Amino acid sequence: MSQPGRPIKRIAFFAFPGLTLLDLIGAYDGLRRVALMGIDPEVTHRIIGTQSEIADETGFRFAPDAVYGDLSDFDLLYIPGGLGTRRLMGDDWCVDYLKRWGTERPIASVCTGALLLGKAGYLQGKRAATHRNAYELLAPYCGEVVREGRIVDEGNVITAGGVTSALDLGLYLVERFWGEKARERISQQMEYRAYDLARPRAGAARGARPNARRRGGRSARPSTR
Repeated sequence: MSQPGRPIKRIAFFAFPGLTLLDLIGAYDGLRRVALMGIDPEVTHRIIGTQSEIADETGFRFAPDAVYGDLSDFDLLYIPGGLGTRRLMGDDWCVDYLKRWGTERPIASVCTGALLLGKAGYLQGKRAATHRNAYELLAPYCGEVVREGRIVDEGNVITAGGVTSALDLGLYLVERFWGEKARERISQQMEYRAYDLARPRAGAARGARPNARRRGGRSARPSTR
């Protein structure tokens, strides 16, 4: 469930050239259903891009809703991964833009999106997950790279492993902010049956007590592929 704080009503999905499309769409599909299925009709989402047309790693093109739009009214920021993250790590404008999100609102990443979180300073002293090919790249920016976890929840910073982890992360965010019953309804509608294999377990991180799920600091049990 959600930690105390502002309710999640507006979700921003960050998009950039060279992203992995499933990283974006995997979580987007679960989260968009919160409003679509009447769980909370007030929830909205927007795609915020780094330019007016985005091409993914293979050339699939789409137009975001805004280019480097104002994030002050959003409640949750989601960052996908992809080869394009490496270029953005050296883009001071982009990194500064992400830094302005701050630490009071939740921010989530999947795959190598964690590299951008790390570059922006969000992972200092924290555990984090990323794609297996990026473990060494991420290591200097975080306290610990979680190599066996699929989802790692460190309070207002939530990271997930590679590519297909986006499906699990989307459903995890649904459960965290709108409850288990909401997640069950949405996963059933998506006909996605693998979530329980990736779901963070109570007490899984740092020897936490069973009620630690509400305080963050969680990592997912590895799923079978």
